Amino acid sequence: MDGRAWMSLLLILVLGSALTVIYVKHQSRVLFAELRSIQKQQDLQVIHWGRLQLQNTTLATHSHVESRVRRDLKMRMPDGVELVRLQ
Repeated sequence: MDGRAWMSLLLILVLGSALTVIYVKHQSRVLFAELRSIQKQQDLQVIHWGRLQLQNTTLATHSHVESRVRRDLKMRMPDGVELVRLQ
C-alpha cells in the first residue's frame, strides 16, 4: 500500500473513532437525564410514604379511634363497668 492508502485508512479510522465518542457521550447524557428523573420520582415517593406513615400514626391514636366510634358508630361506655384484675 502506498502512502495515500494508509492516510485514507487512518482518516477513516479517526473519523469512526470520533463518531463513536460522540455517540457514547450522547448515550451517557441521555442515561444520566433518565437517572435524574427516576431519582426525582423516588424522592417524591419517599415523601409520600412519610406522609402516609404520619397519617397512619395519627389515625391509630386512642383518642382518634374513640372519637370516631362515638361519632360514627354511636358507641358509648357501658354503665356499671366492673373491672376484674387477675393475679
